Amino acid sequence: MTDSVTHKPLKTRRSLGFVLSYGSAQAGAFIFFIPLLALLLPEKAEQIGGNDKALLLSQAAMLGGLTAAGANLLFGAMSDGTKSRFGRRRPWILAGFATAALALALIGAARNPLQLAVGLVTFQIAINALYAPLMALVPDLVPDDQKGLVCACTGVALPVASLFTALVVSQLASNITAQFAVVIVAAAVLILPFALLLKEPQVPLRAREPFRLSFVALKDRRFRLAFSARLLLESAVAINTLYLFFFLQAQPAGSAPAGWSVAQVFGALLLASTLASAATGFVGGILSDHLRQRRLFVLTGSVGMAAALALFVSWPMWPGPLMAQILFGAAHGLHATAVAAMTAQILPDPHRSGRDLGVMNMAVALPQGLAPACAVAILGLGFSLSSVFAAASLAALAGSAILVLMRKVPWANPAQTPGSHCVDRDFPG
Repeated sequence: MTDSVTHKPLKTRRSLGFVLSYGSAQAGAFIFFIPLLALLLPEKAEQIGGNDKALLLSQAAMLGGLTAAGANLLFGAMSDGTKSRFGRRRPWILAGFATAALALALIGAARNPLQLAVGLVTFQIAINALYAPLMALVPDLVPDDQKGLVCACTGVALPVASLFTALVVSQLASNITAQFAVVIVAAAVLILPFALLLKEPQVPLRAREPFRLSFVALKDRRFRLAFSARLLLESAVAINTLYLFFFLQAQPAGSAPAGWSVAQVFGALLLASTLASAATGFVGGILSDHLRQRRLFVLTGSVGMAAALALFVSWPMWPGPLMAQILFGAAHGLHATAVAAMTAQILPDPHRSGRDLGVMNMAVALPQGLAPACAVAILGLGFSLSSVFAAASLAALAGSAILVLMRKVPWANPAQTPGSHCVDRDFPG
């Protein structure tokens, strides 16, 4: 077992302006890909694949997920070693934004599976060139006692993106070109002000070594357990994100309110889960700072997601799906905010935060490919989408069990001497 390296804690507290603008940039990044995964990609799969829409969606998601996993690792490590008068993270954020906007336009114009695949691969490369450096700014710039606050604001990013999908993108269903255009414009408004005004501190020369990919972070037991748990939990999230629309379509008549279309039910579920996620994520992030513990919130959220996915299977008639999605949103918001703050605290090397976050973010990206692969296998055996949701629930439970094995998380205390740590009181021993 390898312990995390000891380092001098950050003492510079970030202003409210920085916290809010960083949260806005995160929301912009999520607006880039949540409408795509939740609505636009399924729409394109149905438009191109017809009756084979579920298979095409799964194939596209698998390809995109595998691309995202490699790209996140690559660009996180590359941004660590970037030497530029504009900073080491900002150039990648701006270049990633421009390329992601172009890739979305390519996806919107796709007319066959090959064009869709090319557009999606390009998009996944670009969005991770943006997102990996953006995530690395938290361990770079934010002290431990503000990480929960910052992650509380960034935790609102997913609910905002889901709300945007439900209230804006879904309302333009008759014009798919307008749907893609409004996503690009909204992302630009939220990301570009932060990226253009960002001022990064000078990085010590010894920290700016040549680019090199490495999985050395997985030698750290705490990091390894967090990675394994997140891989399982994000697989459950991917199933809910990718297959919720098709799950609703597969339900018999009478499983939705009278007169409601599947699209209306889908929008209502997204809205309800978004509000729940925003509330729990924001409150949970702040409380995790105040109580100086992360695992309680991470674990509660993961168990809640498992219960919500099981509820979809056991109560498919209305209002069961509504109750299940509200619970899923609340649990995911709590989990996402706390796990982001926890991850930023357990990185083994403070000078390689981009590289190590790239490794951790593979646990977020890989499920975008692995989860659809498992779904295809389950469906191929003749099981229904309800079985896919049941499998996702079991994956979330397994991730929760792994989290129980974690013991300590370092917590930098500015009142102590540089390099010393106090221990998260939720991690005894």
